[in-house]
Amino acid sequence: MAISNTNTSSTRSTIQSSTVRGAAMVAIGLGVGQVFAYLLSLAAARMLGPDNYGIFGSMLALLMVGSVLTLGIQAAGARRIVLTPTADRSHVGLGVVRSAAWAALAVTVGTIAISPAISWLLHLDGVLAVIVVALNLAPLTWSGSLLGVTQGRERNARLAAVYAIVGVGRAIGGIAVVVTTKSIVLTLLAMAVGAAIAVAISWLITKPLVSAPAMKLSHFRGDVVHATHALFALFVLTNLDVLLARHFLPPAQAGMYAAGAVVTKVAFWLPQFVATVAYPRLADHRRSQTLAKAAAAVAGIGLLSIAFVALVPGLVVALIGGAAYDELTSEVWIFAAIGAAYAIAQFLLYSQIAASKRAAIAVLWIATATLVILVWLFHSSVLQIALVVLCVACVLALIGIVELLIERSREPRVVAHA
Repeated sequence: MAISNTNTSSTRSTIQSSTVRGAAMVAIGLGVGQVFAYLLSLAAARMLGPDNYGIFGSMLALLMVGSVLTLGIQAAGARRIVLTPTADRSHVGLGVVRSAAWAALAVTVGTIAISPAISWLLHLDGVLAVIVVALNLAPLTWSGSLLGVTQGRERNARLAAVYAIVGVGRAIGGIAVVVTTKSIVLTLLAMAVGAAIAVAISWLITKPLVSAPAMKLSHFRGDVVHATHALFALFVLTNLDVLLARHFLPPAQAGMYAAGAVVTKVAFWLPQFVATVAYPRLADHRRSQTLAKAAAAVAGIGLLSIAFVALVPGLVVALIGGAAYDELTSEVWIFAAIGAAYAIAQFLLYSQIAASKRAAIAVLWIATATLVILVWLFHSSVLQIALVVLCVACVLALIGIVELLIERSREPRVVAHA
C-alpha cells in the first residue's frame, strides 16, 4: 500500500510539474505577443495623437472582433483532437488545418463586403482602412488551426512559439510604419504583411504534428460555429465599449477612452495562458480537478493587475501615451478592473465550450444589449462610460462564478476511508 501511495504521489507531482512548465512556456509565448501588441498601441498613441488614435483604436477593436473566428477554430480544433484516439490525432489535425483555409477566405471576403456599413458606423472618411483590416484577417484566421493543433496535442513549446511568432510578426511591421509614416492605412497594411509571414513560419513549426490523409471531420463545422458564436458574443461585448465611445464621445475623448482600453486589454489577456493550458483538461476526464484551480488563478492575476494599476496610475498612463493622456490618471484603475472581470468571464466561457455547453451564449448577448442601452443613456464622459462597462463586466463575472459553484456542487464526492 505504501509503495502504491508513493507511486501515485510521484505521478501526481510529475504531472503538476509538467503543467507548470507548460503554463510557463505558454505564458512567455503569449506575453511576447502581448508585449508587441502593447508596443504597437503605444507607438500609435504617441505618433497619431488622440484624434487619429481614436480611429486606429476602433480599427484594432474591429480586428479583434473579426478575428474571433480564429479563436473558434482553435477551440473547436483543440477539443476535437483531445477527444480523438491518439493514433488518429495527426490526421484530424490536417483536417482542421484544411478547413481553416476556407474559413479564412470567407471571413476576409465577408468583411470587405460590409466595409461601407462599418465605415459609416465609425464615421470614417472611406472604406480603405476597413478593407486593410479584412486583409489582416486572412492569415490570422488560418493561424487558429495551427494553434488548435498544437494546443490539442498539448505540445506547449510549439504552441508558445506560434503565439510569439504571430504576435511579433503582426506588430513589428506596424510599429516601424506608424513611427515613420504616421499613416493609419499603411500601418494596418504592414500588420497584414507581417502576419502572413509569421503564419507561414508557424506552419513549419506545426507541420510535424499533422499527416495525410486528412481525416473527415464530421460535425466539425457545427463545432466551429458554436465556439465562434460564443466567442463572438464575448468579443463583441469586450470590444464594444471602444466603438461606442468612438460613436458618442468627441474625437479627443474617444481617443482618451481608446488609450484606457489598452489597460483593459492587458488585464484581459494577462491570464490567458491559464485558460490556454487548462482547456484540453477541461474537455476530458481531468475537468473536475482543473476547473476551480484554474479559475482561482485567473481571478488572482486579475486582482494583482488592478492593485498594480491603482498603486502607480501615473506610470501606467505615461507608458500608454504620455502627457497627452494625463486626464486618465485618476480613472485608469477602472479600465484594469474591467479587463480583470472580463478575463474571469472569458475563462469560464472556455470551460463551457470545452464541455460543449451552450447556455452562456444567451447570457453574453443579454449583457451586450444591456451595455448598449446603458451607454446610450449614460455617455457624457470617459469616466461615465467606463463605470457602466465595469458594472456590466462584474455582473457577468459573478454569473459565471455562480455557474461554476453550481457545477462543483453537482460533482460526486469521494469519501476518504481511513
